[in-house]
Amino acid sequence: MIRVQLVVVLIISAIVTLQLSSTPVHSQGLSFSYYPPTEDFSDDEFRMDLHKDVSEARTVRIRGNELVFGDGSNMISGAYQWAFSENRAYIGALYVQGNHVSVEIYRTDGTLVNRIHPVADYDPDDPSIRLFMRNDGSFIYQDNIAGFSFFDKREGQLYRASNSSGSPDGETISELFAPAAARSVFLVNPEIYHGERVQSRVQSVDYVGSPIQVALFEGMRIIDIQVHSTGRLLLVHAEEQASGHHFGFVLSYRGHNIAEIDYEDELMEELVLSSCGGYVTGRASGRVMVHETISGERMGSASFRETVLIAQYMPDQVLAVITGRKSTERNLNDLRGHMIDLQQRDVIRERTELNTIASEYFPLKLEYINSGSYLIRGTSRYIQMRHEL
Repeated sequence: MIRVQLVVVLIISAIVTLQLSSTPVHSQGLSFSYYPPTEDFSDDEFRMDLHKDVSEARTVRIRGNELVFGDGSNMISGAYQWAFSENRAYIGALYVQGNHVSVEIYRTDGTLVNRIHPVADYDPDDPSIRLFMRNDGSFIYQDNIAGFSFFDKREGQLYRASNSSGSPDGETISELFAPAAARSVFLVNPEIYHGERVQSRVQSVDYVGSPIQVALFEGMRIIDIQVHSTGRLLLVHAEEQASGHHFGFVLSYRGHNIAEIDYEDELMEELVLSSCGGYVTGRASGRVMVHETISGERMGSASFRETVLIAQYMPDQVLAVITGRKSTERNLNDLRGHMIDLQQRDVIRERTELNTIASEYFPLKLEYINSGSYLIRGTSRYIQMRHEL
């Protein structure tokens, strides 16, 4: 069942054209090449400074519990957790020192911006301890299941917010989503227990620190949410307790329900909101579905024998799908591109021998460059695809 309760506002994003200098491998109208600025990266080397031109961006090598900056002249190690801002301009290092937790903030050249000690007391039995970096160098520290402390990069703690539901039957660890362009951050209770009944909840927190409920879901657990880059749209991926069906809910940032998509017996692994906000792409291990947000109608679907790694409906009205293998070491290989025109029912498929490495710190995603040109990001070496569909 699909319900549409208000018209979604399409958001126009600026498109940056990237030029290729490496030699692509052509076949059947689809070509692959390493994106030149990353072509010579080692497997553990990742681009930083996404807000800068690629010629000015620095790199960091992630080697387990060690970060090596640029040419190797600076490095840090021994952190309990690393955290990267969305634009990769700042890196946070969370340290456990005795009975306390401290945070160090670095720029991408290894320069120490600030060290805050202590941030909080350390509880070795607390599974929720996490650090979130923001694009301006400020950060958020999570502990005690549903507690969030907001810090300025230089002045210390600003305020603290609690996302606790208060249910006597308990709840799972809260999640935080902080889009760069939004004034608010979003706090999520994936599961709140009331006897045998389950709820889930999304709240927003402004600069004062007082949570405001955005949405409450009865009988559902939240798997994930995606906040649009503008912060004005939310895509909630949820599972119904009774049926096991997966749902996609498109909401305004105030909680108005725009669309509800029932995937029925399809167990979706990821839902992706398009850059314009007009489409939802659902990815299962061997199937992809596209729904239009305004009408709520399913535009089309496709099935695959290989495992689907990434899928997204692009602004040039092509469904781009990447299948392949992802090893335990996060190697991406046996990659195959599938470019699908859902309206004309035209398809281009081709394999590539190129491979790259994903990271637990950066989401694997497809970026639209211009018509017929996309980029696989969130990896060490970026892979660019061009098609003539």
